[in-house]
Amino acid sequence: MYYKNDIGSIYYEVHGPENAPVIVFSHGVTMDHQTFQEQVIALKDKYRVIVWDMPYHGKSSEINENLQFSTTAADFIIELLDALDISNAILAGLSLGSFVTQQAAYKYPERVVATIHLSGGSLYPKYSRWFKVLNPFFSLPISILPSRSLAKSFAKHKAITPHTIAYLEEGVHKTGKKSLIHLIKEMINDMVIGLPEPLKQPMLIIYGDHELGAIKKMNEKWHNNSLNSQISVIENAHHILNQDNPEECNKVLLDFLKKLL
Repeated sequence: MYYKNDIGSIYYEVHGPENAPVIVFSHGVTMDHQTFQEQVIALKDKYRVIVWDMPYHGKSSEINENLQFSTTAADFIIELLDALDISNAILAGLSLGSFVTQQAAYKYPERVVATIHLSGGSLYPKYSRWFKVLNPFFSLPISILPSRSLAKSFAKHKAITPHTIAYLEEGVHKTGKKSLIHLIKEMINDMVIGLPEPLKQPMLIIYGDHELGAIKKMNEKWHNNSLNSQISVIENAHHILNQDNPEECNKVLLDFLKKLL
């Protein structure tokens, strides 16, 4: 199904009972709604699960590059909830999707029951504006590497299981270099703009044991500085932990949801 507004169109799917608690999953860079297939299967009997393709991904359209990506995507989530007559939801985001989730939770606190962050990073406190110097270090290799080499390198540094690596490689090809450079730039901008205060909703933070050291430290610091958070490490998993080890990821998700609701 599609939701359209003046900015663009997004593809989404809804699974599960109509009157059940709602969970919206937002994927990472170069991915799409299929990222969360295993979570849909595990949750759809007791929860109303919404998965979608963020702008530039999957079946959704591109948007004006002058728009801040994460806040625009956050607005899409709330507009979609309005269109489906849903008053509030739990928001879950993977990597870039975590940034989108945070923007939605901060901007629309009355609509967000809790947040779940898979391989994410806190937008509070904001990073120094000098962090933007990293842009060329990401954009230059992306622009000069052959597409096949780029896809293999991107996937190898984010996943450990063959099926997840293959999924990421395909996603890089579909997204394209131009959009990939733009989205990584937007993530860096998000970190520099930041949020003025921490989120107040209950929060679950998850990362894989094979994750990069810097992201592990970022998540631990995020948890330690939060007033109402839980943190879990998923064994035998990298950045795309929900695909590398879906069984353990789903167990952690279900435990958090049971305690929350």
